[in-house]
Amino acid sequence: MFTVDKNTPISKELIKSAIDYNEACRQRFERLERYYLGRHDILDRTKTYTLKNNKIVVNHAKFITDINTGYLMGNPVQYSSKTQDIDEILNAYKMQRISALDNEIAKDLSIFGMQYEYIFLSDNVLKSKDIDNRNCVIVYDDTMEHNKMYGIIYELGNKKDQYYQILVLTDTLIIEYAKNGVIVRGDEQVHTFGQVPIIEYHNNSEKLGDFEVVLPLIDAYNMLQSDRVNDKEQLVDAILVLYGINLTKEQANELKANRLMANVPKDSKAEYLIKAINEADADVLRQVIESDIHKISMTPNLTDENFVGNSSGVAIKYKLIAFEQNIMNKERYFEEGLLERVKIYNNYFYSIGKMPLLDLWDVDVVFKRNLPQNDLETSQMINNLMSLVDKKTLLENLSFVDDAQTIIKTKEDEDKLEISMESPQIATLDENIDILEQSGRRLYFSKR
Repeated sequence: MFTVDKNTPISKELIKSAIDYNEACRQRFERLERYYLGRHDILDRTKTYTLKNNKIVVNHAKFITDINTGYLMGNPVQYSSKTQDIDEILNAYKMQRISALDNEIAKDLSIFGMQYEYIFLSDNVLKSKDIDNRNCVIVYDDTMEHNKMYGIIYELGNKKDQYYQILVLTDTLIIEYAKNGVIVRGDEQVHTFGQVPIIEYHNNSEKLGDFEVVLPLIDAYNMLQSDRVNDKEQLVDAILVLYGINLTKEQANELKANRLMANVPKDSKAEYLIKAINEADADVLRQVIESDIHKISMTPNLTDENFVGNSSGVAIKYKLIAFEQNIMNKERYFEEGLLERVKIYNNYFYSIGKMPLLDLWDVDVVFKRNLPQNDLETSQMINNLMSLVDKKTLLENLSFVDDAQTIIKTKEDEDKLEISMESPQIATLDENIDILEQSGRRLYFSKR
């Protein structure tokens, strides 16, 4: 976190110091991105003492990120408020398909440990965009609350201290600060977001990526697998040792090409010079390293024998308790950023008179886990609690229900429609009976 005195004004020196602070983290960000994309350190390994140098990458980094992101964001985040109307904000979210942005931010959080979101106006339409960590930094004050002072979005040139673009965002202004590659204050415009329109998301309190703590284990796994293949190839190309046999060059070539050796003396011997390979020990070591990768990263190995197809939802959750705790921690920090987004959107709509200011404490951000559910068990629970709990709360527990309130209203409309379709038939029957009685005729109906 880059902090300065709360009374520090915007200056060239401040901007350069903030950018230099962020650039010190660039190498770390690039390494984490490289590992997610499968470009691990094993690919740069060189060996001078052997001709065999296999470079095998088992991309645990991508597996860890994809599993964590899919479990947390597999279902879109839902927003609700019991006492306030937030439809204006939800409509703005729907127009830009913000669930896709949420998923991208969650993935970047898993990789880098932090991520930025920039909120802006495009043709008078409010939008959000994720910003690369390597091109954005936020300046905080040095008070206990670390209030946000400025946001800086920048793009460096090819030369040292060369800047293609710098945008400095305050709680009221957007200022351009780059011209001809140098830091110079330029055009500025007023915004109505009520605060710095850049959100900093955290993956956890340490801002660590999900696989960052197991990078040495990932390297060890790649090296072990690569060397096992090296050993196999060297076994095939083992040196043939001959005792009591002198081969000419032609005979050696014949032996190498056709695997044939004739006229061997009786007291001679031939054998391969090989390194003893204990495949069982190597596989045990592989399993131990892989187990540590999953354990330390708190990401389950879904191919493990502990996960079987007939397990109930509760049984699976017990096996995923460490994973679930980690996801809940990620969720708390993610929720802070999403509520800040709600606040900025609300500030803008308030400034143009479309909605009142919200009380954020009354806005609920709901994450729905992407986990196989036993809806039969859930439906039985709903039937048992129908007289004790409201319908909306019960229906929200079903995996296939996204909007419980809409489901309830649709069911009520269907019931009303069925009643309205039956009522005219009853009325017509009564009218017919009256008409027949008036004409002096009487009908009798028997119940069946």
